[in-house]
Amino acid sequence: MAQSLSKVLLHVVFSTKNREKTIPNHLQAKLHTYLAGIFQAKGAQAYRVGGTEDHVHIACTLPRAITQAKLLEETKKASSIWMKQQ
Repeated sequence: MAQSLSKVLLHVVFSTKNREKTIPNHLQAKLHTYLAGIFQAKGAQAYRVGGTEDHVHIACTLPRAITQAKLLEETKKASSIWMKQQ
């Protein structure tokens, strides 16, 4: 039987609460690296991660083993905890 292949690309934008500038410049690169690591751990490939003080953009693939909602839920949860610890 033939193999089924799929590649879903996502452009995700996370915004801070009320678009407040709560991501300081000195943490942005660390946050972007951390977010890329979360996606990699979930089996997704983060092509680009960037943003500013009030939002983050992520261009990534959607792995076949997890839903989009679950991937984003877990990413937001982990990154929120990380930011609070900084």
